[in-house]
Amino acid sequence: MKSRRLLSLLPLALMLGGCVAVAVRPEGDLPKPLIVATPAKVAVVVTNEAANFVHKETRASVNYEATLGPAHKQIIEEIFNAEFREAKFFADLDAARKEPGIHAIFEPRIEQFSFASAKETGGAYCAVTIRYQIYIYAPDGQQVDMLTLTGYGSGPAPKIGNGDEELSIASYSAMRDAAAKFLTQFQGLDVAKPLLASQALTPKLAPAPGSAEEAAAAAAVSIEALPINETPVVASSAPQAGSQTTPASSPPGSPPASPPVRQEPQASPPETDPPPSRMTSNRPAAP
Repeated sequence: MKSRRLLSLLPLALMLGGCVAVAVRPEGDLPKPLIVATPAKVAVVVTNEAANFVHKETRASVNYEATLGPAHKQIIEEIFNAEFREAKFFADLDAARKEPGIHAIFEPRIEQFSFASAKETGGAYCAVTIRYQIYIYAPDGQQVDMLTLTGYGSGPAPKIGNGDEELSIASYSAMRDAAAKFLTQFQGLDVAKPLLASQALTPKLAPAPGSAEEAAAAAAVSIEALPINETPVVASSAPQAGSQTTPASSPPGSPPASPPVRQEPQASPPETDPPPSRMTSNRPAAP
């Protein structure tokens, strides 16, 4: 009789055992950036979709749910308040356009979230990659430019549990990495020059097809930052020469910075030798 009861409970145990869930909730504090603010007033759009961004994925019968929106909203507010003399925040572009006296409008979006669990990295660490796109508009709402920015982060391998805490650490580390790159490199972009002179951005006319201007506009301006491995703290970005450093390190005790993980329908472990991260602008470089 006892053995029959155990057999009857076996299917239920297997079903419950196969429904493992990992909840990723990145959170933390961004150190005070050591930069001189750009002398411009800007509007920043954080849509409800971005503020509530959730990535869901299932791998090997494990359900992953990464709630990135709250941390995204918080860190966007921190970096734009630091980068510009004055920043106002809105939930949509139409509301931002109505703000008087602004020089530009920014809309940061989470474009891609990918990760490698400790099991996929061989048990040494977990890794996260977050790719952002930052749309830049003139005060009237016409698009001027679009930046692509990638942050990398890593966390320790879980000693117990499913890795919720460790993937959360890696996710916030990736956010801080992206934030540091924006803060230390934005002012060197061509699109920032009018703002540094307290001038409003203006949309450019589309160049004639086949012209030299079209070829120049198609050439992206790239700023590269290679992760720097330190022990026990991981510094996630290397600023350009002459720029001030913004702390963007992982929590003490974290493993070396992770390689990028490409987003695929079924993501695979990261490559051994990752390419450098890039911050790209569609505007041509200044002569």
